[in-house]
Amino acid sequence: MLPHLTRRWPVYAVLALLAYPWIWRAPYFHLLGFDTLLGATMAVSWNIMGGYTGYKSLGHSAFFGLGAYLVAIAANRWGWNPLWSAPLLALVVVAVALLLGWIMLRTTGSAFVIATIALLLIFRLLALNLRGITGGAPGLSQPLPPWSPEFSRLPFFYYMLIWTLVAVAVSAFIVRSRFGLGLLAIRDDEGKAEMVGVNTTLYKVLAFGLSAYFVGLGGGIWSYFQTHISPVFAFDLRIGVDMILMTMLGGLGTVWGPVLGAFILIPARDFILFRFGATQIHLAISGALMLAIILFLPRGILPTLQEWLERRRAPASAFVGARLMTELRDESAATASTPPGDPHSRVRPAPR
Repeated sequence: MLPHLTRRWPVYAVLALLAYPWIWRAPYFHLLGFDTLLGATMAVSWNIMGGYTGYKSLGHSAFFGLGAYLVAIAANRWGWNPLWSAPLLALVVVAVALLLGWIMLRTTGSAFVIATIALLLIFRLLALNLRGITGGAPGLSQPLPPWSPEFSRLPFFYYMLIWTLVAVAVSAFIVRSRFGLGLLAIRDDEGKAEMVGVNTTLYKVLAFGLSAYFVGLGGGIWSYFQTHISPVFAFDLRIGVDMILMTMLGGLGTVWGPVLGAFILIPARDFILFRFGATQIHLAISGALMLAIILFLPRGILPTLQEWLERRRAPASAFVGARLMTELRDESAATASTPPGDPHSRVRPAPR
């Protein structure tokens, strides 16, 4: 029964998520579910660059805000439905990320981190000053969704669930592909990866573009969900920090770690906001959580749990092997001491 559950747990998890809005019918729970799935999708996307390649970006919220504004502008000027324009316009975000990545990924380490923060600030300044396009500081509004207000959040929940599953599937495909092996080689030792024939510049730029897709898509759906956006909230550094926190909490460089981190961090933060109100104490708790992860769970929950289980199995396996070797040695000694012709001189088979 347990191996069956271990193999099929993603199916059961998806079924539970499908039933979730009908078990907890209050709009608050639909909102919480949407926020959690949105965070999971963006964390999985960020992990393609920060986890697999090892280049940690603090400015991915620039792509979030870009996707949000592209969808809002398309809805206002041309009447495009955000539900189908968000995946399409996220490709524009990818194109921008590829161009900028080709420039920025000439740097490494802390220089790359600073470059991504500068990218975010540049995008925010553009959104504030291009008033004819972005509306400036007041921002932009979008038409309300066409469905009934009673179910205003329910379609967003299921729509985001679909894209979360797509993001996880893409992440799993990448890490099992030759491209993913190249990214992991870059993370482990970029110099050696280049020596064995990995085109490190191309791989890094492609990973940067892929990691921007689902972040831009999430920004577009978020803008439609909010119905009004402004540069301060769309290009918020905390959005990028949350992606890093969720990924590090669940497991950096794993497929399911960012999802687990999102399902822990976002409900916990929402509870803290509900408990303490607008005291900004949640920011202090987020900082304390990041410090605790770095100190006690540097690899995240899933890798730490896997390592603990392997340590639990190792002594038992070593004990069984030692016992078998002792029994075989005793049998060999008994066989050697038995006179020839003795019917007990035949070697018995080793115990299974």
